[in-house]
Amino acid sequence: MIPITHETHFSPLTQIVRQRVLPTAGELLVHRGDRVVPTDTVARCSLPGKVRVIDVAGTLGVDTAKAARQMQISAGDHVEAGDLLVKPSLLSWPRERIVAPFDGTVQDVGDGYIFLRQDPQPHVLDAYIPGEVVETYPHRGVSIRTTGAYARGVWGSGGEGEGILVVRISDAAEPLSWEQVSLRYRGAILVGGMLQDPRVLFRAQQFRLAGLVVGSISAGLKKVCEDLDLPLVVTEGLGEVPMAEPIFHTLRTYHGRPGVISGTPDEEKEAEVIVPLRADEELSNSVGATRPLEEGARVRLTRSPYLGLLGEIVSLSNSPRETSIGTRAEGAVVELPSGRRVFVPYVNMERLE
Repeated sequence: MIPITHETHFSPLTQIVRQRVLPTAGELLVHRGDRVVPTDTVARCSLPGKVRVIDVAGTLGVDTAKAARQMQISAGDHVEAGDLLVKPSLLSWPRERIVAPFDGTVQDVGDGYIFLRQDPQPHVLDAYIPGEVVETYPHRGVSIRTTGAYARGVWGSGGEGEGILVVRISDAAEPLSWEQVSLRYRGAILVGGMLQDPRVLFRAQQFRLAGLVVGSISAGLKKVCEDLDLPLVVTEGLGEVPMAEPIFHTLRTYHGRPGVISGTPDEEKEAEVIVPLRADEELSNSVGATRPLEEGARVRLTRSPYLGLLGEIVSLSNSPRETSIGTRAEGAVVELPSGRRVFVPYVNMERLE
């Protein structure tokens, strides 16, 4: 038996630890041992404001010398949003009034331009998952532990959200239709088999859903998803691939339960959906570290050319072997439902508990 160190992408019940780290040094608002809920603020900091370059000469249609004479500010001045930056001429149109777009400080003035830096912006870090603070990192962040079911996606977009998990389909291969997305699901995480209709995305954002979880999306929707402020987790990939049955079964089991979703991967986590245990539920003895892969284990394959297929491990390799794309990697021989046996790298499979 060869232990596999990477986390599985799917588990009906396990312990989950997530780090929450500020982009720059700041202030922690919780301590080790504290209990938190997803919306609790655990840390905060200030981020430098953006710099806006304002083309005074171009906007007014004058030369740089005249633009300089009309400016009412100089380097180092602090302005508030809406303050007049340039003295309008007697013949200027209202549209030529140039005002500060935000509160900030004038960094420099010259050659017909104003360089305005926005005031530092407050940045808060929420807990994301409910649970216990198990580690703190001075001035930077915390680690939070919870117990629950989770599934990681092969792709995602749109940030984080939390809400009630709602399964809107009866079969893992059923597409999510726009008629199934309505105002009644505002704040909910909707689960569907496949996503092929862009109206689903637009309605989900319009009605302020907390997120979407689907097995696959059509390739043409990828750019649409990236442009929307809507958390989305895709568990299988692009095309018309049904959601893996074990994942669908687990999500359906937890229908109506609070969950969290993260569509934007980072260094600490991939796109994922988590359904935490309730505070009054007991931790099962089976919960613990991820079980290693072994002969006879059922697995789900997570990369092409076998994306989404289920199989059983027949044997584990003791040394790297050549893969289907010509690279070499450690892995296992997996028997597919058709009876065909293929070699799959460990990183391209996940154990089904």
